[in-house]
Amino acid sequence: MPIEEEEYEIVPVGPIRRIERRMEKIEKGTTSTDMVKELIEVVRTNQKIIDEVVKINSEMINRVSDLATHVSQLNERMNDFLDRVEVSSEAEQPPPVQQQKNVEEMDARMQKLEKRINSVLLSSMRNRPVRPTQMVRRPMSA
Repeated sequence: MPIEEEEYEIVPVGPIRRIERRMEKIEKGTTSTDMVKELIEVVRTNQKIIDEVVKINSEMINRVSDLATHVSQLNERMNDFLDRVEVSSEAEQPPPVQQQKNVEEMDARMQKLEKRINSVLLSSMRNRPVRPTQMVRRPMSA
């Protein structure tokens, strides 16, 4: 049986140790890349949140400006409505000449009513006998 011969060499350990240290540094470096990846993911999430807040803010600004427009339109409509009410109330009032005629007619009617009331009172007093107990003497004033 032939004996197999193994070959042996004398190799310095220094370079091998350096290579091992480099490998350890490289392996440690991969963990820092994991942290970098996590930080990048946090930044992306943060950016998404900021984008959503900006979007909501711009929608709110649009709604507020729409609301301001609607309020101004409502204000214009109310002013128009009030102007129409004022115009219609002014249109219902008779002109000054007509008012003067109405006042004169009312005065004439009042005078006629006054005369009728006076005549009714006088006629009722004439038909009634005066009793001495009903007469009240009042002191004469100077």
